[in-house]
Amino acid sequence: MVRSYSLCSELGDAAISALGSIALDADYEKGAVIFDQNDPFEKTFVVTNGFIRLSRLLANGKRQITGFIGPGDILGGLRQQSTSHCTAEAISDVQACAFRRGDLLRVLHDHPDLCIRLLFAATDEIEAQYEQITLLGRKMAGQRLAAFLLTMQRRWRRDEHPESALPLPMGRVDIADYLGLTVESVSRAFHEIKDKGYIRLPKPSVVELRNLPGLYQLAEMEDMPAPRVSMGL
Repeated sequence: MVRSYSLCSELGDAAISALGSIALDADYEKGAVIFDQNDPFEKTFVVTNGFIRLSRLLANGKRQITGFIGPGDILGGLRQQSTSHCTAEAISDVQACAFRRGDLLRVLHDHPDLCIRLLFAATDEIEAQYEQITLLGRKMAGQRLAAFLLTMQRRWRRDEHPESALPLPMGRVDIADYLGLTVESVSRAFHEIKDKGYIRLPKPSVVELRNLPGLYQLAEMEDMPAPRVSMGL
């Protein structure tokens, strides 16, 4: 159940009830644009099912993928700016709870425990951005891919998946963009890691992590990334 690892996981009954009273159902088909970069910022979303790609259009016309949002994550945060920082697109069918900005602000005013949860999530997101900068500093494509898979496994492995299975709804082009690599480099890295027996690819949208110590060593990571609620800020 998403509630066990989402924004609501440590809230009291009163805060949960208050959020429920202002929640709106929001469903999007795969390929739908939830909002565009620079659109008016009107709602915050908590994803209950499915995955979302976040990207920015740069001044030179190129697209930069800035992150991926999945079940339990928050999309939009609570921004002071009046427009959206990025474009959010569904890369699978998505179900979410939506909260109008004004309604959510009123609930935050009345329930400090919810404010604290959002503060923790925002702080974790800042730390995650530093981790991403460190990841992009790794020279080898295999290192970047291994670190990416380990981080995603910690975020999105849930009870409905086997211990080693990782849903990977984004395409190789998206992964390449996110990791600052070419598609060819990502494809070669997948094959190299697979040939070493570290992963198995039963289908394009699923990766099975077969050798975690080997992936740790390749990624030069000492510890598993801490679980967190991601915020698409």
